[in-house]
Amino acid sequence: MTYDFLGSAYFKTSSEELNYALLSIQKQTLKPNKVVLVFDGPVNSRLFEIVDKFRSYLKIELLELYENFGLGIALREGLRLCESKYVLRFDADDYNFPLRAEKQISFMNKGYYDITGSYVHEFLNTVDNIISIKKVPTSEEKIKNMIPFRNPFNHPSICFKLDSILKLDGGYRHFPFYEDYDLWIRAIHSGLKCSNLDENLVAMKSNQIISRRIGLNMVFNETRLFKTFWKYSFKDFILFLPSFLLRTSIRLLPSRVVVVFYKKFLRS
Repeated sequence: MTYDFLGSAYFKTSSEELNYALLSIQKQTLKPNKVVLVFDGPVNSRLFEIVDKFRSYLKIELLELYENFGLGIALREGLRLCESKYVLRFDADDYNFPLRAEKQISFMNKGYYDITGSYVHEFLNTVDNIISIKKVPTSEEKIKNMIPFRNPFNHPSICFKLDSILKLDGGYRHFPFYEDYDLWIRAIHSGLKCSNLDENLVAMKSNQIISRRIGLNMVFNETRLFKTFWKYSFKDFILFLPSFLLRTSIRLLPSRVVVVFYKKFLRS
């Protein structure tokens, strides 16, 4: 069963990060049909050199956007180039363990799922320095119960049926910081079948994760999720309010306090 990898890089992506991500794709035991990589605006010339190096091992289709539109638009445009039944997401600064694709595609086929994810390791600086495990609910019922309160998927671990996602208004939308959460709300309330594997299939770089999750900009963008919930589920719209208020109070705290909160309550 063929699948495509889909990822995006931008001006802050380093050549070392992209090299490591593509190396992890090259090492997959189940090889992809192709890798769709979107350069979201101008990037360092070294990134082009990395892509050229891996063209000897991977079929890479590179899409260059003339300016930085944001992850949602980059992935939306990248989806147009995907051709296989399944799409595996990857982030340019993360590492995919060799069995990821093999296990996830098998899991998708056995369960007839539209969307699956997995647990992820979070590492500091190098993939050998694992500092935490980010777990997510595995059953569809628990995923549906969690979605009004927090994102029930680890985005870098996602695999989905291309046709199923394209039917959701073309998939990803411009939704800064919440491109995936917005998509999963629409997917779940449109009846798509989903699950998560209780295995760590991806290592996610955590150096800047928490620093990107604080501040008024995050609060403003999260308020846009109310519109998505309102359109798809009034019940979840109401349930989302208290968790939004809690997160808002946390996002406005000093970063060192937020780090302690995440480690104590949201990580294993």
